[in-house]
Amino acid sequence: MERKKIDPNSRDYNFSDIEPDERFVQTTKEFWITVGVFGVFTLLMMVNLFVINKIDAFVMGFPLWIFVEICILIGMVIAVVLVVSYVYRDMDITPHGKLKSKGKKQA
Repeated sequence: MERKKIDPNSRDYNFSDIEPDERFVQTTKEFWITVGVFGVFTLLMMVNLFVINKIDAFVMGFPLWIFVEICILIGMVIAVVLVVSYVYRDMDITPHGKLKSKGKKQA
């Protein structure tokens, strides 16, 4: 399907005629992955505080819920590092910018 050329001074066009910018597609993907990671973290913390908090057990001198909370926080830090390293991409924010390749980082 060929897209119709849109006159920049006209408002007579269909949304389907607009070519999606690859930067918006990438940032939308990054947003939903970030929301998903935070949602999993929130769910794990709530389960820890409402369910495991009622168990009277100790691990290395800590109550079980504090030990699990520390493990969840360490896991969250690792998840953030992985998301930033493998999902987020550098991009040029000028009007006609492009996504930068995932190869070597440019100085």
